[in-house]
Amino acid sequence: MRITPVVLLGLLALFVGVAEPANILGVFTSTSPSHNIVHIEYIKAMVERGHNVTVVTTQPLKDKNPKYHHIYLPQEKKIIDSVFYLLEEQAEPLRNPLFLDLMNNPDNKFDLVIIGYFSNDFHLGIGAHFKCPIVLSFTSAANNLQDRYIGNPPEVAYVTALSLFAPPDPMKFTGRLTNFMINFLWKILQYFLQRHSETLYSEIFPPSKYPPFEETKKMVSLVLLNSHFTDGFIRPHVPAVVEVGGIQIKQKPDPLPENLQKIINASSEHGVIYVSFGSHIKPSDINPQLNENIFKALAGLKQTVLWKWNDAEKPGNAPNIFYEKWLPQDDLLANPKVKLFITHAGKGGVIESQYHGVPMVAIPLFFDQVSNAAQVERHGFGLELDQHTLKAEVLRTAVLEVLENPKYVKKAQQFSKLYRDRPMNAKDTAVFWLEYVLRHKGAYHMQSPMVHLNSFQYLSLDVIGFLVLVIFLVYKTVTITTKFVFKKISAKLQKIKKH
Repeated sequence: MRITPVVLLGLLALFVGVAEPANILGVFTSTSPSHNIVHIEYIKAMVERGHNVTVVTTQPLKDKNPKYHHIYLPQEKKIIDSVFYLLEEQAEPLRNPLFLDLMNNPDNKFDLVIIGYFSNDFHLGIGAHFKCPIVLSFTSAANNLQDRYIGNPPEVAYVTALSLFAPPDPMKFTGRLTNFMINFLWKILQYFLQRHSETLYSEIFPPSKYPPFEETKKMVSLVLLNSHFTDGFIRPHVPAVVEVGGIQIKQKPDPLPENLQKIINASSEHGVIYVSFGSHIKPSDINPQLNENIFKALAGLKQTVLWKWNDAEKPGNAPNIFYEKWLPQDDLLANPKVKLFITHAGKGGVIESQYHGVPMVAIPLFFDQVSNAAQVERHGFGLELDQHTLKAEVLRTAVLEVLENPKYVKKAQQFSKLYRDRPMNAKDTAVFWLEYVLRHKGAYHMQSPMVHLNSFQYLSLDVIGFLVLVIFLVYKTVTITTKFVFKKISAKLQKIKKH
């Protein structure tokens, strides 16, 4: 057997391990089930490797595994009305008696903490409490939320700010101007967010017992991103950032439930349109007019429509539309009869659609969905529509365009091949680097020196100030010396004239 680099990397991932099973804690307090789908993949992977894992969530887990200990802290899912509310929402579980019992039990010792990251900086105190390295799991591409932890260079000229907004063309002046202004305004907001996080940190992790808030940021060993450079967000990464986009996607899809398979089998040659707006927002929470327009656009098409819907009143009934409370998205998109995905452009859904080569019609609702939808259209994987101005006839035209114009499915399938072409799959990559951090007790040798610089030092303001002072002193010295010399010469000339 010829040992290629790909085979060698695979063998390393399988056989290079830690000396003994490690104790790992996962803390995932986002109220979005879609976030937990990604976070839990790391837990499942580490359990398969024989590690002892405890996981804390604020949402119930569908696929419970008896091999790990699950602490469920029930929390009502609410619509996020401000960024500051988002912080308060994620602070609440840390005050829960069950979580406090976990923290205060002297028998609980952990070698690694994996934190589901969504602006919850104060959660870094968990790593400080257990005196162990921290790994951040982020469900999207990198942005300057994580940059400051691992020292990623901010490239404002061509990296979209926050990966939440996509300028019309990042390389043109208007795009760079927009990106610069968004980045500048975010820095201002970020300052206040950090102050609020610091307040929450001081309350939950009192300074008499814990290191300063800023010091905990230096405990971050690794950031795992649910992205991949092929999906359009090209930017430099330091070694402590690892892209594992698509980690939630099965290497081999599971068989579909019998009722779904029956519907799909009956769809004949026209195929299936899959409609879902994710797991965080219920369809009944969306503007009723938007749901009505979607129904009008899809009713009567020759394609079968599978629409993820909750118990609320349906927008209408049509022979070709089937409403289902739950749909196995990854397995469904893997089915060759699914021809189109109508989506809110959540990162997880876009990744799964790209992986399986299914074109999209994207109707973003908020946050990074706007940027994701823009990328879908920019790269030719489908079309983006505005939820606020969407009319039934506009959606129907877009659906037919993507279904009937082969360029979209061709682009999507080309990208699918590109996205899958890696030395190791996402799961094996994540396992290797998580265990790398364990083997090397935090692997802090991967940290960028930028982590240990404050903003004043990073921007070289001290160096610039010093050089300005030196230039000023040299200028003053030359000026004073010149004036003194000219004064002496002038005095001598005056004496000569008098004689």
